[in-house]
Amino acid sequence: MDPAAGAPRAASRLAVQVGVLVTAAVVVLDQATKELAEALLELGEFVPFLGERIGWQLVYNPGAAFGIPAPAWLFLIVTVLVTWIVARALPRTTSLLQAAAYGLLLAGALGNAIDRLVRPNVVGEVSGFFQGDVVDFVAWGTFPRFNVADSAITVGFVLLTLALWREERSARGDEAVDTAPGVDDADAAVERDSPGSSGVADGRPQRAGAPETP
Repeated sequence: MDPAAGAPRAASRLAVQVGVLVTAAVVVLDQATKELAEALLELGEFVPFLGERIGWQLVYNPGAAFGIPAPAWLFLIVTVLVTWIVARALPRTTSLLQAAAYGLLLAGALGNAIDRLVRPNVVGEVSGFFQGDVVDFVAWGTFPRFNVADSAITVGFVLLTLALWREERSARGDEAVDTAPGVDDADAAVERDSPGSSGVADGRPQRAGAPETP
């Protein structure tokens, strides 16, 4: 087995494990914090945590992340699309930063999708498949209320952008090194120009087949 080929495969397996672990951990954390929010908070009541602007406030969100309005079918399409992208990209990456980013993105999509599947529609009182409300409870000033899944999507997107940027810079650096003249080329040039290397001896060119001057 080629050690050079085995190393990327091992790194890829580790990246997949990291991505799956991040996804599972964040989904569990997201659902657990939502259950706590519903058990401990009154609907719409603000509870200060860090000053008067940052705290907890239970709301039910029928829209997208951070309260953005959108139809239910769009959430389903986005969830399926994100799952498909991560399932294809994660096994191909060897970067743990990218793996963690993919895990966060998938966890955010799945966390809110679980709400839409299993929770009732409180705000609009609409029943049907994928019509449940998302539980939001983190309050930050006048910013729309959000949850762990929303935070995972945001952080995952930032991390993925950073990882892809670093990968692009690294690839450009490797390409610059490959195209730069190497030491071997410089040595060959010195040898070519040195006396006696191209039929030149003592500064005088030699004719083909002529005996060398003693």
